[in-house]
Amino acid sequence: MSDIFQGYERVSDFSDGTDEILSPRLTPRQLSEIARFARAREFAPGEMLFEHGQPEAPFFVIEEGEVGFLDRRADGDRYFAKVSAGTFVGDISMFTGEPTIAACLAATPCRVLEMDRATLQRLVAQFPDVGDLLLRTMMARRAWLENHDYGSLQLIGSRWSRDTFRLRDFLTRNQVPFRWHDPATDEDSRVLLDSLSVTEDQTPVIIAAGKVFRRPQVADVASALGLLPALRGAQDPPYDLVVVGAGPGGLAAAVYGASEGLRTLVLDADSPGGQAGTSSKIENYLGFAAGISGNELARQAVLQARKFGATFSNPLAVETMAERDGVKTLSLSDGSEIRARAVVLAMGAEYRRLDALDIERYEGSGIYYAAGASEAVQCSGEEVIVVGGGNSAGQAAMFMSGYARKVHVVIRGDDLSHSMSQYLIERIEQSPNVQVLTRTKVAAVHGDGRLSQVTLIGPEGSFCVDASAVFVMIGAVPRTQWIARLGCVGLDGNGFVLTGGGRHGEAFDDLWRLERDPYFLETTCPGVFAVGDVRSGSVKRVASAVGEGSMAVKFVHEVFAG
Repeated sequence: MSDIFQGYERVSDFSDGTDEILSPRLTPRQLSEIARFARAREFAPGEMLFEHGQPEAPFFVIEEGEVGFLDRRADGDRYFAKVSAGTFVGDISMFTGEPTIAACLAATPCRVLEMDRATLQRLVAQFPDVGDLLLRTMMARRAWLENHDYGSLQLIGSRWSRDTFRLRDFLTRNQVPFRWHDPATDEDSRVLLDSLSVTEDQTPVIIAAGKVFRRPQVADVASALGLLPALRGAQDPPYDLVVVGAGPGGLAAAVYGASEGLRTLVLDADSPGGQAGTSSKIENYLGFAAGISGNELARQAVLQARKFGATFSNPLAVETMAERDGVKTLSLSDGSEIRARAVVLAMGAEYRRLDALDIERYEGSGIYYAAGASEAVQCSGEEVIVVGGGNSAGQAAMFMSGYARKVHVVIRGDDLSHSMSQYLIERIEQSPNVQVLTRTKVAAVHGDGRLSQVTLIGPEGSFCVDASAVFVMIGAVPRTQWIARLGCVGLDGNGFVLTGGGRHGEAFDDLWRLERDPYFLETTCPGVFAVGDVRSGSVKRVASAVGEGSMAVKFVHEVFAG
């Protein structure tokens, strides 16, 4: 082992492959089950099993020999782990198809069992005990890698740059491990930029697997990270189910659709999780007594859907939809087209924009519509304002109170009891650094390149608050702009999607063209369903959206049967 890795830095917290959680031993029966799906291969010492940043890397079980792992960095490779015969190689990227976050090479002559991702998914589905072990270990390994800072890409950019914030937010919400450095406060990152001949006007910069991306767009990063896989084209057999939007409702539809054998594709214009994914903690969702963050809930749901074979692509938006002979053709924002036998609309809703002076100028550099880890970094130790009186605003206020010096909750009403759960009200009342400003609104925001002050109007007139961030969580606007242009999918007066079932009203009946009654959750376009916040009359709760997403798949089968 030492000869092969002699030229590499060996880390102090080296993993030698003896940890039963990170390197479980496979039983003879499990090895036999895996062998039915795999092909045998051999590697010579020093030969690569896969490289850092390689998408669609195969899955390997080590039958004989040892392999080691390298963390490729701009300042030199690091040797951080090894595994030996009797266990398997890789973390969750082997299952999702995303680029690997480490390199793996043979340390001794090795004999392995190899299978591609599609075969691995079939194995997991057919042998649940093996699948549970593999997934549990892969998730544990990813957590270990993130906690030890191995395999993380580097993001270098100013704390107050909109472009830096967009990249940080995208990486965080897509569960991509990364390290962020602000060159204004981090001398090492400035030295690294100089060594790469990167000037300040070329930041933000992403460094991944030895590659440097200067001022990349989110779509460029998504493509490099394997988040935009090749899709079935207009000439290929259609998908059985296309889910538009990856919030709780869309993710539930993906899990149930894929688990029931439907060829399922999930598209999202941003990142999995939707509005719920931005929540720092969801405490009233059944089964999670200690609560769960929206980001973690989305992470588990995406993995669950992928386990059953669902394909995810984001950021990728739908721009138009047409129907011919019962098959829907969807035109996408990258200029491509896909076809689907059924569609579930789960685009969700977004918070309304504030009607205040200079708001747009500071969006992404002081004005935010979520309160998660990305945003918390922006305002640590400073004063912030949360606008809104609902549960999301309450959760944001409590989360930010752990980072900010002071949190001002601004509401137009007389108190929080009309729209916020009592447990959140009590926590806000007991928090010494949270202040509720009733009958108050934001009039204007000010700053010089970054937000620094906010003008409020309250019962006693206008006054100013020094604040570095305003979190806006007021009302909900459905993400149906592209739907409104179609004409075939009916919307209510507020832009939410009309659906069948029960008393759906004249507006729905005027557009429904079939003799049969519409199924529950079916829109005025047969075979197209709407779930979650985007649906007219829905209960705006995570649990409700999940229930609707799972129900929609049942009615998709009814459409196919009919």
